[in-house]
Amino acid sequence: MRFTEIVFEYEEGSGAEVDSANIVTALDLIRNRIRDENLHPDVPINVVLRFIQNTGIPGFSYHDLITANEENDAIKNIVKNITSDHVTFTTDAKPSVANSQDYEGSVDNPEQTVSNMAKAAMKRRQK
Repeated sequence: MRFTEIVFEYEEGSGAEVDSANIVTALDLIRNRIRDENLHPDVPINVVLRFIQNTGIPGFSYHDLITANEENDAIKNIVKNITSDHVTFTTDAKPSVANSQDYEGSVDNPEQTVSNMAKAAMKRRQK
């Protein structure tokens, strides 16, 4: 199979599959940050929605998150509970920080997010 055929087949795929993958990716990113930094598993809903919207789904809302959670088993494995105020993620980490401002700062500052990712990678490499 040629590269152009692979690209063409990918473009023919439904947008819902790509959106679902983007949602899972954003939620998994948040869950991994909670686990790696021992943060509190309750994240404000606006932060979660902003992460998902930054993956290329600009009109994503609270109701869309509820629907996606009901329809997608991968999301059910990542998210423990969704309320109108916050999303609780499944994690076995014990929180050392209860301040939700840490989440909001990283959403509004992509450079800080990249910096944090690089630091985490260096910590893993040094172990």
